[in-house]
Amino acid sequence: MERGLQGAGMSQATPPLVFAVLGFLCLGGGFGVAAFRVMQPVPPPPFAQVPKDEVAPEPDTMLVYVPLEEQLAVAVAEQPVRVMLTLGVSLRASVGDLVALKADVDERRPALLAALLKVAQVEVAKTAEPAVLLKTLPGPLRDVVNKALGTDALPEPVEEVLIMGLVTQ
Repeated sequence: MERGLQGAGMSQATPPLVFAVLGFLCLGGGFGVAAFRVMQPVPPPPFAQVPKDEVAPEPDTMLVYVPLEEQLAVAVAEQPVRVMLTLGVSLRASVGDLVALKADVDERRPALLAALLKVAQVEVAKTAEPAVLLKTLPGPLRDVVNKALGTDALPEPVEEVLIMGLVTQ
């Protein structure tokens, strides 16, 4: 009789142990599946399509990025802040045109900086928010540089004005 009782007692203790193990496996499996799903890398966004009607640059020209040595300090009465700009330009021209352009810039540097400062003051008077200035300043600055340096052979030597540093105080 004792033997029968022992067997009956063992069978009653086994099911709770099985349910406990199954419960832990379900919880662990759920966490494992969730961790696997969370750790999956996010696919990168697709690249922007290159416009087909864009004109290819001439083979004898090259693109050069030139930082301007002087900083522009822009202060206007309409804004309580002072803006310091560090600029650069990207030029696309032949080597001969770039040499002539460098000599022209060296000759007209004070007038060019004054024109850049005047345009920057107009834009800073509208707003001194750095994010807005980063969007609105390059276009007018490019136009004023092209107007000052453009020739009949090279009407728009500057492709883009780059704002390499913008500090507000």
